[in-house]
Amino acid sequence: MLSKAYLLTLDPNVRAFTLVGAFMGHFALLEVGINAAIGEVLGIKSVRRAIVGRNMGFDDKIKTLRALVDSLIANREEAKKFDTLAKRARTCGELRNIVAHTPFRSSPTSDGVEFFPVSASSKFAFPDMDWSIDDFLKHIDNIEQVDNDLRSIEIRISIQRIAEALIGSRSAADLEKGTTSPLGGLFGLGAAFLDEKESDDEELPARSP
Repeated sequence: MLSKAYLLTLDPNVRAFTLVGAFMGHFALLEVGINAAIGEVLGIKSVRRAIVGRNMGFDDKIKTLRALVDSLIANREEAKKFDTLAKRARTCGELRNIVAHTPFRSSPTSDGVEFFPVSASSKFAFPDMDWSIDDFLKHIDNIEQVDNDLRSIEIRISIQRIAEALIGSRSAADLEKGTTSPLGGLFGLGAAFLDEKESDDEELPARSP
């Protein structure tokens, strides 16, 4: 993590590029986390996950994640929590678009960066936008918090799948008798793991001899 003390030792122009680069780098990690969360909810891994993530814009990823969580996570309190996180991630994405597509320079009035955004959605204007070092560190810290919390969806969804496999799987004999074997769920869990492993193996490209 960048420290304010270190940043203040840099040349103002170098500091401006360092701050913008740090913001963009942390956002990129957040987007990787979003891809992982979508993949985990959909139950896709490896090549399939990479393809889905690569061919969706960030805003579409957020919309998709919110819909998936609302539809597939049984715990409504957890679903609401993740929806709130997704909205925060979307706000981070809006800031990222401004930073990524706006000219900037070292600020003449602060220790940070002056941006030159253009607003033309309803009225044409040049909004003032100047982020100090503290502003950058605050935005980066928020991105890291959202990223860390969203990545926990992978663990939670995996636990939910294990529980469903243990509770819901039955052998043919159990279904005929209308009872559930104590081992039926475990056998189903093992089968689920094997199916997933075989699916992952199929997705991996063959290595050259």
